[in-house]
Amino acid sequence: MKNFLINYKKFILNLLIILIFAFTACTPQKKLIYLQQKASNTNEQDTIVYTGKSLDYKLRSNDLIYIKINSIDPASFDFFNGGNSAINGAYQYQSEVGVYLNSYTINDTGYVNFPVAGLIKIKDMTITEAQNTIQKSVDKYLKDASVIVKLTSFRVTIIGDVEHPGQYYFYQDKVNIFEALSKAGDLTPYGNRYRVLLVRKSSNGDKVIMINLTDRNLLSKEEFYILPNDIIYVEPNKMAKSLQFATFPWSVVLSTVSTLVTIYVLLKK
Repeated sequence: MKNFLINYKKFILNLLIILIFAFTACTPQKKLIYLQQKASNTNEQDTIVYTGKSLDYKLRSNDLIYIKINSIDPASFDFFNGGNSAINGAYQYQSEVGVYLNSYTINDTGYVNFPVAGLIKIKDMTITEAQNTIQKSVDKYLKDASVIVKLTSFRVTIIGDVEHPGQYYFYQDKVNIFEALSKAGDLTPYGNRYRVLLVRKSSNGDKVIMINLTDRNLLSKEEFYILPNDIIYVEPNKMAKSLQFATFPWSVVLSTVSTLVTIYVLLKK
């Protein structure tokens, strides 16, 4: 009986050591919280204004843009906007294919080929600048017409430890990184919120920006807003993922340990 108790005691001790190691390696709840605020000795309130500014996207070759001409002349309106507006207006932008077929492509030299006005250079311009440039060209042929320009190729690639990796399209001017990640179903429990890589094209080539999603100061940084053709890669938490803590039956393990400890105490008496 004495040898049995000694061996049983060693078994319990080893099991406890294993459990302690497992819990210390597991991802703490704090590491899953976004936009954390650092502790402060002051009576700072939770309501803080962060003045972040998004970058103005400059149009590039192969970008797709939507151009609409508003005119009081129905014939001019239909001509510049793809034919019979009563028939096409309700259907031509109902799908990604429809948007693609009814958009204008900026060619390799930076020009868009617009009806009547011809080639108009808009590469390296913002959407507002491109709209003003096209407006000036249209004014030569139409009176009292207004031009609307939108970017339709706002595509972002999201990969790594997210629920639904893939390419996503956005039909709005400004998108922040949380809006983008929500499209992909958010990060998995194994996604490393401290290390999210943003790959962004620049005039000097691709650059990589490391983003910490738990830092509330992210709200005031330029990388808080994403740009067309950005790639977002969420690194895995290698230790947690390799041990599969999120799906491990910890309740069964703890119940077993509790039972073993109880038996050990009873036998020791």
